[in-house]
Amino acid sequence: MTNKLSNHLKDGRLEIPTIFREFLKKRGVEGDEALGRFLFPRLDYLPKPEKMQNLVEAARLVVEYVTAGKQIVIWGDYDVDGTTGTALLVNFFREFDIAVSWHIPNRLLEGYGLNIEWFQRQRGAAICGDFLLITVDCGISNGTEIARIQEMGGTVIVTDHHNLPEDGLPQCLILNPSMPTCGFHGEQLAGVGVAFYLAAGIRAQLVDRQQFAEVARKINLKQYLAFVALGTIADVVDLTPTNRILARAGMEALICTNFPGLQELLASCDINGGEIVTEDIGYLIGPKINAAGRLGESDLVVTLLTERDRTQTKKLATQLSALNDERKRISADNLETTLANISVSQVNHDKCVIVKGLLHQGVAGIVASKLVEVYGFPALVFTEKKCPDKSVCYVGSARSVEGMNITEMLRACSDFIERFGGHEMAAGLTVVTGDFADFSAKFSAIAKEKWQTRQIKKKKGYDLECSVENLMSGEYLDFMKLLEPFGPGNLQPVFRDIQAKIVDSRLVGKTAEHLHLTIRGKFANLKGIGFSLGNRITEVQKESQRTLIYTPTINRFRGMVSWQVRVIDV
Repeated sequence: MTNKLSNHLKDGRLEIPTIFREFLKKRGVEGDEALGRFLFPRLDYLPKPEKMQNLVEAARLVVEYVTAGKQIVIWGDYDVDGTTGTALLVNFFREFDIAVSWHIPNRLLEGYGLNIEWFQRQRGAAICGDFLLITVDCGISNGTEIARIQEMGGTVIVTDHHNLPEDGLPQCLILNPSMPTCGFHGEQLAGVGVAFYLAAGIRAQLVDRQQFAEVARKINLKQYLAFVALGTIADVVDLTPTNRILARAGMEALICTNFPGLQELLASCDINGGEIVTEDIGYLIGPKINAAGRLGESDLVVTLLTERDRTQTKKLATQLSALNDERKRISADNLETTLANISVSQVNHDKCVIVKGLLHQGVAGIVASKLVEVYGFPALVFTEKKCPDKSVCYVGSARSVEGMNITEMLRACSDFIERFGGHEMAAGLTVVTGDFADFSAKFSAIAKEKWQTRQIKKKKGYDLECSVENLMSGEYLDFMKLLEPFGPGNLQPVFRDIQAKIVDSRLVGKTAEHLHLTIRGKFANLKGIGFSLGNRITEVQKESQRTLIYTPTINRFRGMVSWQVRVIDV
């Protein structure tokens, strides 16, 4: 038992507030040993790297290329998961004075996955002869491209976590926990998590190489978990026990990181010292990184996260913030344009929203999500795009609602879809111009059918009863931190107070869409915010004693950090 854990023991039993012990019991965490492992996870609880299928062989192959002085190319995806995983490996190799080439595809011009045209353009210039390609967060569905790259003299290691393609795996070394034969199957690692384990495997082998042994022994792998925390939480993967350990340790590493790029990224989000919570990554850092990818400049992220000059990192972080502001503006403009051209009666009839036009491809997913919020039906947002043969096709982002599996619905329309992929709640697809009308008609018919037969799990809406004034006390709030990080597999606890007293309320936000509350507390009044609850202000002011559905959250404002009540319903 660690000293840290012993400090929370009394008479051999963990001192846990009753309400949290009850909450954890509902989550299947019961008994002091299980509680201790959950509340105070340790890195030595992690599964060993060699359990990952092909990892030892992949690490050995990397070391062969390193010791021979041959070229290594890293190709990452353009989202947070791919860019952080790429930055992790670039920084890792740099510790051994190994310069690697890297590329993040332009989402708007190159699309997702490996792009053979890029390799053809680089051949003989940036890429010469025998080289090793390592993919990050992509590649599992690029069997054709990988075969072409091998013909060009490349050897390929795929590190990915996405579902396996139905038409067979690429013929190369593959690190992917989605493979049923992988020792990490079921762990749901993010792409950056797979990249981290590859780095761990490489380090273990370089310890035995005389020219690298001294550096390998000194490397602190925990510092790289800062990247893992960003990618894992932002990619919204399940927080399995392994992912939770990686993300928790990564959040600790992130707040005291020595990487200049990460330091400036945090500063640009007004996160300076103290601690980081899941919402900081999910609502502040993650969207800022993703903004670069959405606007076709995701290479800026890797440049920032691998830059060591502080003057440059400040400039790059400022550029990233400006891109995020531009992304917000474009999203708002595109949403406004889209809403103005939607027939509500048609949406109610079709049980879905399908829109197309001269919209920005990079924010289509954001607009689709907003449309789902507004109408409560699946939404598909298409943007016009010129194909290589000069024809016009429609590239779309789809978002769905509970009980309507969007990929199953698209599969039923596959005769009219050029290509598609995704999961139950979100997908991407391409439809050629001539098939768009037939596709829309078919999808609408399926949506109406699915809407009638959909099954929705009844949700209680909250986990436990607890008054706001009791929960928002120092002891309880300190314990809330031990439940972090939150996400799928470890959702943030939600509470109900049936006798909350509202002493003041007002509207906030650019369009007065949010509800700011002052709630009676035990020793001082408490601040509360209800996002998109502005339309409830009249009834709140009419009856001040309310039933609150809420959760405690961290609020950051002008460098100040404080707890506030996130009001879910009132």
